[in-house]
Amino acid sequence: MSSPDIAQLSEAQQTALQTYTAVTDQDPITAVPILQRSEWNVQIAISRFFDGEPASDPVAEARAAQSVPAPTSRQTSNLQYESLLAASSIPPPRRSSENVVQRIDTTATTVPAYRPPFLLTPFLTPFNLLFRLFSTVLSPLSFLVPSFLSRIFRNLFTLNSQPSRRQLPPADTARRFIREFEETYTPNPPLPFVESGFNLALDNCKKDSKFLLAVLLSPSHDETHTWVRETLMSSQLYQFLQTHQHELVLWGGSVQDAEGYQVSSSLNCTKFPFAALICQINDASGTGSSRAGDMAVVMRAVGPMPASELVAKLGTTITAQQAQLSAARAQRAEQQASRSLREEQDSAYERSLAQDRERARRKREEEEAQASAEKQAQEAAEQERRRQEQAGEWRLWRASQIPEEPETSTSNTVRLSVRLPDGNRLIRKFDGAASLEDLYAFVECHDLLSQKESVDLQVSRPADYKHDYRFRLVSPLPRNVIDLENGGTIAERVGRGGNLIVEELDGGEEEDDV
Repeated sequence: MSSPDIAQLSEAQQTALQTYTAVTDQDPITAVPILQRSEWNVQIAISRFFDGEPASDPVAEARAAQSVPAPTSRQTSNLQYESLLAASSIPPPRRSSENVVQRIDTTATTVPAYRPPFLLTPFLTPFNLLFRLFSTVLSPLSFLVPSFLSRIFRNLFTLNSQPSRRQLPPADTARRFIREFEETYTPNPPLPFVESGFNLALDNCKKDSKFLLAVLLSPSHDETHTWVRETLMSSQLYQFLQTHQHELVLWGGSVQDAEGYQVSSSLNCTKFPFAALICQINDASGTGSSRAGDMAVVMRAVGPMPASELVAKLGTTITAQQAQLSAARAQRAEQQASRSLREEQDSAYERSLAQDRERARRKREEEEAQASAEKQAQEAAEQERRRQEQAGEWRLWRASQIPEEPETSTSNTVRLSVRLPDGNRLIRKFDGAASLEDLYAFVECHDLLSQKESVDLQVSRPADYKHDYRFRLVSPLPRNVIDLENGGTIAERVGRGGNLIVEELDGGEEEDDV
């Protein structure tokens, strides 16, 4: 069936079409059939738009009773339709792209309120005041006025057509909606509304491949309270939500809130109460500008609807979309398993690499410690060798410095017998005024003194060398350690004569006290 040709309408029909589209904001191509079914009566068409099509057409029934053939509208070709669209600058409808649900912008601090131009405000203010006065006084008689007329007058005479409640963060807005909903309707049991913003609920449903049932309410709408009590709070819908609680998320909002109003604009909501079932689409073939993976509206429930019909539509739609969502969940589970496997493999590789690095570090430290120990041993050996060389040079020098043995005994002569560690004895006379260090030097260099030719060599004292005697002289009876540190002369420390014992000292041994 071709689209109706607006250019072939009469002047009265075009006037009726303009009035109807101005009130309902509906596409002219879609509005023509409704006006034709209403016999171009604007009031009947507007009533059918807002209240829904009647089950039986009274005009058709009257015609059938009078046997009057219904007039047929003239239809044009697609070329005329395209030229009409181009002339009227009305883009062709793209139902698939309109069904795609995008994230809403929640950065605005307030909801923009519509106000008429400044020049028209003085003229509309009296009508606004009169409308508020009559609506308050005559509110008990509102059932006598058709609902569409009350909405028309409210839109014409009310200055603010959009609610302007203080905007809260999305999560707080959701909690406020749930609290006001429970205070107003007291549902028992309570409905499982999610306490999050629309964007977060949409993202979570996309991530988990779940359905999102978005419910939008307008408290000022005439059918809202009835629909909530009879349909939304019905036991059938509650049982359905409980049955599908693992795959269905319920989100609710009010158009009085900024987020709810933006969601209604995003979902192209034109009539309340409104419910939309949203899920992820995977097959983008034949969907216009939509892409695979987008969240799209797959079912709309507009206007009053019995609970059984709503549950039937939800069940049919979920069943139809269940296969692709199950495939998406399986694919996501496979991807998650692959990701987990890769993470485990990467973790095992990192642990193995860390162990290899630790072994390499320990081996390097051991090699460095071994090299350091070898270097220290070499340095110690070199120092010992150098010390021995210097000690040999010092002994040659010190042997040449030892005074000759006195030939005759005098009152100041001391005769000593020194027993060496190997059992040999050294017997010699010393000048009593000689220092105790001469006695220690004699014991240290006694083997060189027997080699006269070595002692006669002119040997200089090694520079920066301090000889360390590795023995001590001890008087046995009574035991008395004649240590070199206290100094003194031989006569002062030993007396007129005596026997001394040479005791070798270890590196860590301390000398005994007297």
